[in-house]
Amino acid sequence: MMNNRSYSFILIVIGVLSYGNQLYAQDELKNQLSLNADDIIPAVFSSNSNEYNLSYRRLVSENKQLRIGLKYFFEEDNQFTIGVKPGIDFTLKTSSNKWKFFYGLDLAFNYSDSYQAERKNYESSLIPFFRIEFVVGKHFSISTEPGLFFKLETIKDYDGSPVDNSNEVFSSGIKSLGLINLNFSF
Repeated sequence: MMNNRSYSFILIVIGVLSYGNQLYAQDELKNQLSLNADDIIPAVFSSNSNEYNLSYRRLVSENKQLRIGLKYFFEEDNQFTIGVKPGIDFTLKTSSNKWKFFYGLDLAFNYSDSYQAERKNYESSLIPFFRIEFVVGKHFSISTEPGLFFKLETIKDYDGSPVDNSNEVFSSGIKSLGLINLNFSF
């Protein structure tokens, strides 16, 4: 749960981005910063705590965007998680100015250390996805990116017990179904 200081910080960042966008407006906006809506308005939006909190997209050609996502979580005496998710997406042609559609592929690399369970997790994932974006205004849009994931997870047990619970697990499934992102373009 976020405290008042976190809400104030997020509102200031949104305000600065919105004001800065007006000052340096371009004909074609090449950069996009995305925040998980659950991090801003948790009572309205709900998402898995394993989702990436911050994403950045950069238009590199008319129909191609490079992207990177970041994940960070730290809870003293409990858990530390960090992740990076580089990827690429391609624009699908549409006649609508409000709706945009994309398809793409992300790679995800995550590291997590559970201090209480004394286990380290290393994850590598391949994530093909479909992006749906609704343009609210020139500098603001809302999107979702449902997709599939194919994940290889390596678990290293370091608790010192006689039974070693280290393991390697492959899993797959549907990812980010219902996850909403708030996007700021500049």
